[in-house]
Amino acid sequence: MLTLVVDHGMPFSSCRNADSRKSRSLLAMGFAFGWVARGQDVSVSGLADRAEEIAAHLVGHALGAKISKYDTDGRQSAVDFLIEWTSGRRGALEVTLVTRPESAAWQGMAAKEGWRWPAESGWEFRMRAAHMPYRRTRKAALRAIELCDLWNVTTPRQLPPEVLQHHPEIRWMNDVGDLRRTPFSPGVVLLHETRAGFFEAEDADFTTVVEGWLHRPHLPRHIDKLQRAKGVNERHLFLVPVDEVLPMRFFTNDFPAPARSPEGFTMLDGIWVWSNYWHQYLVCRAGLWQWIDFPSKDA
Repeated sequence: MLTLVVDHGMPFSSCRNADSRKSRSLLAMGFAFGWVARGQDVSVSGLADRAEEIAAHLVGHALGAKISKYDTDGRQSAVDFLIEWTSGRRGALEVTLVTRPESAAWQGMAAKEGWRWPAESGWEFRMRAAHMPYRRTRKAALRAIELCDLWNVTTPRQLPPEVLQHHPEIRWMNDVGDLRRTPFSPGVVLLHETRAGFFEAEDADFTTVVEGWLHRPHLPRHIDKLQRAKGVNERHLFLVPVDEVLPMRFFTNDFPAPARSPEGFTMLDGIWVWSNYWHQYLVCRAGLWQWIDFPSKDA
C-alpha cells in the first residue's frame, strides 16, 4: 500500500503553531533554555544567525568540550568554532544551513519582514513553487488586497474579469501563488508551497540525502575550510537542512539512524545534522550514525 503524505509548508516563524511533537523543535528548546531570545527572528535568515550558537551548544554538550567562537577579530576564511578538551586536544567546528540556492535570496528578504507583509486585514500567501520574484510578488499582492477589499471578495481570483483584465500584475501573481483572506491577525503570512508524495517513492536512505547535499554550491567551501584548519586534532561539520531540501519522510526524526556513513566528507571526524522539527539530532562519528537527545535545561 502506498502512503500519501502532504506537507502544507510552514515558515520557520510559524513553528509555534505546530503540534506538540513539533513544538519540541530545537527552536522551542532554544526559547526554553535561553539559547534563543524571545522576540528574536527565527525564520530562515534568523535561523542562520542562531544556528552557529545552537550547534556549538549541542556539539559541546555531546563531546564534553569547550566551544569558542573563532572566526572573529579579522580572521579570514577561519572555521566558525574552536573545540577544546581538558586533555589539551583541539578541534574545529563549521556550521551551515542547507538550502536551495534559488530560494535563499527571497527567503532572506522575507525573513527581514518576519515572513509577513503589512496589511490591515488577515491574509495568507501560499507559493506554488520553491522560489519567487520577491519584490514584484509583494507589490502585486498588496495591490490585490486593496482590490479585494474594494470588491469584498476573499481571493483575487474572485475579482470581476474586467478588473483582472486591467491589472496584469495580479493575473501574474495568481500564477506565482494563492492569496486568500483569513480571520487571523492583520498582515499577509507567507507560506511555502504544499508538497505531496508517497513515502514508497522516496529514497529511504538518509545517508544518500546527505551525500546529495555535497552538490549544493556552498557546502564544499565549508568542508574545504575544515580540511585546511591548522593545529587541530578533529574536524566537525554541523548541517542544518531547511524543510525544502528534505524528503518528507525525514521532516521529523521518526526514522532509524542510517546504517552507513556518507561518502565524500573526507577528513571529517564528525558530521552533525539537525532539522527544524526534529526533537533529537544526528551525529556520524567513526563511521556510525546515532541519535542524541537534546541536553537538559541545566546542562
